[in-house]
Amino acid sequence: MKNWVKTVAGLMAVCVLAVAMAGCGTAKKETAVDAIKKKGKLVVGTATGYYPFEMADKNGQLVGFDIEVAKALGKELGVEVEFQNYAFSGLIPALQAKKIDVVIAGMTITDKRKEVVDFSDSYFTSGQAMLVNKNYPNVKTWQDLDQKGNVIAVSMGTTADQTATKMFKNAEVKKFEGSALAGLELLNGKATAVIHEVPWVAIYNKMNSDATYAILEPFTTEELGIAVPKGNPELLAEVNKFVKKYKASEESKKAYNYWFVDMKWWDMVPPKK
Repeated sequence: MKNWVKTVAGLMAVCVLAVAMAGCGTAKKETAVDAIKKKGKLVVGTATGYYPFEMADKNGQLVGFDIEVAKALGKELGVEVEFQNYAFSGLIPALQAKKIDVVIAGMTITDKRKEVVDFSDSYFTSGQAMLVNKNYPNVKTWQDLDQKGNVIAVSMGTTADQTATKMFKNAEVKKFEGSALAGLELLNGKATAVIHEVPWVAIYNKMNSDATYAILEPFTTEELGIAVPKGNPELLAEVNKFVKKYKASEESKKAYNYWFVDMKWWDMVPPKK
């Protein structure tokens, strides 16, 4: 009898332990989305100087198309948005180091970048164009630019950097920490051209048309995406849901017209020097 009682008691203990372990096994693991909502803010990495996606206005405040996209994403998640400004080449390392939650900085979706981050669906289609110093009136195509003696300025780590390094075999490619410094090199007469995406080239040319001219027909096609850390499917799904909704919204159309068509932001940026 005692042995039977012990056996039953042992089986019950095993059952209780099994139930407890099963309960532990079904405990929900906190996702990146949970963590963002818990802290009440979305930390967005960006890189100023890319007109009109992310810029600093006369008061030093971040403005631009991407800034509006980020704020709309924060609203969709129900949290505040905190921006952290980096050199473009420092954005992915910051994302990997978990200093930021996402990157919204006019970043092109590429296979190389997809090895280290995950990208949302495209929220903007762009391409590479050329901003040329007026001292070089014979440059009309990228083939014209690829001549010995020509200097091409690019923002380090961008697809312009990758494109120029791959395509231009004769001209010298000089890399700078950000679009502003690449543009300054051109204005100072130390570069023949800047390679950058179409919106930046068009706008920078408007700001400096006395010294530059633009070749706006793109020689590449690129899709911009929101970068999230690898291995966060819940966050990626939330961002993709937002992108689909935002692209179809009146808010997105209004933002596009404001920043790219009407350019009503023009007086917000610092005057050229």
